[in-house]
Amino acid sequence: MKKIALFLMISIIVFFPNESYGHQEDLNKLIFIVVNEQLIAFEDAYPEVKDGTTYIPIRFFAEAMGADVKWDNESNSVYITKDEGEIILDIPLKTLITDGGIIMTDCVYVKHNRIMAPFKVIAKCFGYDVSYIPAGPIARAKNNNARMVDEEVYFHFQDTMTKEKEKMILTIRNREKEEFRLRYKIAYITFDDGPSIYTERLLKILEQYHAKATFFMLADRITNYSEIVKKVAEEGNAIGLHGVTHDVKKIYRSPSILVSEMNACNDALQMVTGMKTTLIRVPYGSKPHMTEKFREAVLREGYKMWDWNVDSKDSEADYVSPAVILENVKEQVARRNVPIILLHERQSTVEALPKILEHLNQEGYILIPIDGEQKPYSFWKDMYER
Repeated sequence: MKKIALFLMISIIVFFPNESYGHQEDLNKLIFIVVNEQLIAFEDAYPEVKDGTTYIPIRFFAEAMGADVKWDNESNSVYITKDEGEIILDIPLKTLITDGGIIMTDCVYVKHNRIMAPFKVIAKCFGYDVSYIPAGPIARAKNNNARMVDEEVYFHFQDTMTKEKEKMILTIRNREKEEFRLRYKIAYITFDDGPSIYTERLLKILEQYHAKATFFMLADRITNYSEIVKKVAEEGNAIGLHGVTHDVKKIYRSPSILVSEMNACNDALQMVTGMKTTLIRVPYGSKPHMTEKFREAVLREGYKMWDWNVDSKDSEADYVSPAVILENVKEQVARRNVPIILLHERQSTVEALPKILEHLNQEGYILIPIDGEQKPYSFWKDMYER
């Protein structure tokens, strides 16, 4: 299992090259903020240390101090007031001005739509002393209302900070993945109905073209081709669930039956790889069978249902000409911003795949696996807008 985890980590570094660097860089700059005995929870942007100065998203810090924050559209400035004190943050000039006459330039900036400003200056302006606790690390603003000494603060918040850091890591990772997807032309190759006698050949072709794919697998085939399943994961591809029966009359009899098929498929995957997944693709696509009750059922179970927007039509006959498959893909890819290409594990698909990958490479696409954390694509457009 360690080998599988290592290959998955390598695939993330390969396909999200800037994420690995930026993610670690952001983590090194993270610092927790405490006001007296309140650990502040931040959203979207987090406190960070730059050139020895701690910067904070101002809104959350101001609220913790009991200050008012007002935005002035005319001057593009933020006014922070508490008791008799006031600070002005001039966004265009990147300048901080206090009512005591302190003017600091190049110390205000916007990060992920949050206004950042120096923690120490703002805290002191409103009558707080500032201390730094290396464990954490924690920057603390305290006044006469503080009850704990600094030595107690870290131990008091240790468990909470661990959970907050996990949230920060997830936010940073997801943001950088999204930035990567926006920066590059991305396409997703997906295979249904495997694994099979063709899977290993598909993997070799993918490797030859430096491409990764997503394989939606059936439970009995996962069990019967266990070594191939491990290889799919080890080589950095994604695995999704395709159910058990692949029979319309059985799987769509009720929402509970559909969910139980996906759960059984997930159990088979865990037995083979030690991992579970949230990715599913229902047989024959989600329309018309996935009515509202079915959709609600998979959402409650935590599954993310993926359809496709490019149909290769490689399963319309026992053998579809590779040239026809290629043309189907080329024609539809040209009309999609982010192609999600439906393929099946068949002989004709194996023959067509090199030409498909050549075309996508020539068009400048990077072929990456579907990420279990990203927003899915569904034929039911509103499914993930709730």
